[in-house]
Amino acid sequence: MSKKVREYLGDDLLREVFEEGGLAYIAEFGDYLVNDLRDNGVQSLVVASERENKELEDFLERVDDFTPIHPLSVERVYLDWFQGKEHGKALLLAYAYKASMSYLAKRVQPLRRKSVSRRSLVRGKLYYYKPYPVLQQEVQFEREMNYLSSLCPLIEKSFEGPHVSDPEKCSACGFCSGMSFLGYLEVPNFTTDQVVHFLNALNKYAPRDKPGVVLFTCNKALKIPKAENAYVYPLIAPCVASVHDSFLALTYATGFYPLVYSPDGACELRDVAKLRVEASMRKFPGTKVPFPFAQDEAEARDWAEKLSRMPVPQGKQVPEELVMGRSRRRGLLLWAIKETTVEDEEEEVPGVYKVVVDPNKCVLCGVCVRSCQMLVFEQISTRDSTTLYHDMSYCIGSQRCIRNCPEKAITLVGLSKIKDLKKTVASSSQVVRCRYCGKPLDSYSLKNRVSTVLSSLGIDDVEDYTDVCNDCKQKLLTKRWVERVLKNGLRVNTR
Repeated sequence: MSKKVREYLGDDLLREVFEEGGLAYIAEFGDYLVNDLRDNGVQSLVVASERENKELEDFLERVDDFTPIHPLSVERVYLDWFQGKEHGKALLLAYAYKASMSYLAKRVQPLRRKSVSRRSLVRGKLYYYKPYPVLQQEVQFEREMNYLSSLCPLIEKSFEGPHVSDPEKCSACGFCSGMSFLGYLEVPNFTTDQVVHFLNALNKYAPRDKPGVVLFTCNKALKIPKAENAYVYPLIAPCVASVHDSFLALTYATGFYPLVYSPDGACELRDVAKLRVEASMRKFPGTKVPFPFAQDEAEARDWAEKLSRMPVPQGKQVPEELVMGRSRRRGLLLWAIKETTVEDEEEEVPGVYKVVVDPNKCVLCGVCVRSCQMLVFEQISTRDSTTLYHDMSYCIGSQRCIRNCPEKAITLVGLSKIKDLKKTVASSSQVVRCRYCGKPLDSYSLKNRVSTVLSSLGIDDVEDYTDVCNDCKQKLLTKRWVERVLKNGLRVNTR
């Protein structure tokens, strides 16, 4: 931190930040900093300072030359953001928690500069780092990745996978990540893990004497709007186009009001940011809590004042294991809805789709269970019955179940309502038993379907195929063969 920040917060409060945040190192900026960062094995850095500090800016420009810290693992907190010491403490801890989860930044490779200034040439800085989206883990989700590839404004993503085809042309707007269903494509310095840890830190340390507003904005916001009756906590993203709906819902569920702020009308990513905001949630599902968007400082300040007149939400800590689950951001969105008092359960949830299974057509073959990448369907067979369940909470509208269903029994009807976000029975049938040994076979629905197909092929004694288990079927066929041999005699073909 700079000297002014240290004087503003005081050593006692900074000691609390060090101890409560479990930090490896905290100090005022000085000549000894490089050696200290190396000796303490620091992998990420939170820098708190005033905006005009040339010496500190020069150090950060070459931080990867002097230390093992990746440039995208550096978080900036500015003195003019602070609204008191407790507010400053909460901000520092929130950004410390966020920086501790910057492991995806190491996957970003340096890019060669297109134009080299004299300053860069003297310093040998011929490359730079761009926060282009990277794959969170080696898991392929066909529907999500192909969908996100088609959304890229610059068409710099390939359908073979989520990797940027040409990182130099990628604008790093994060629109593809913001529009994702699950979040397997992440902006390396604005990941789902980082947002969850940031919000959990605010929930734990932020003062509660007045409402808090989490301001989702970009680094083009040179001045952060403040409200007299609310605490404003800036959360910086490369572009607000990378803000996912689940981030907004989590903000409210953790006890704060979200506000998206895109301030610079001259920014080349402004249109992409507006496009993302138009497609995002405008309020918390089932409530009247708004998710506003501001395009200038005055509008952002007005919204912050409006939100300050609303009651302080009772937030909870986000379970961090949710991010590790298969559904990732979808799981976070569902958790936020579950933990919030909902007024209207008839309201539809954006991005959560609903399919209907016709029990008269469904034969409980299980093809939908095997084809759904989100595990929406589950089929459970007991000794007496077979039941197909589905949980619309995790449906992303891929329609793989519809394309693969051989009976055309599944239909996509639109978005799910809040009341539909639960596990329900889609189809059920009693189990057919072997007529000889009583062993459970399959459902009556599937048995009737197979009987119809066999009859259409002109096969007699259909029951011998559908009402008999494999073991008894072998015994039956063997018995018939022996009887035929004894009756007609065994014919031996000799040459």
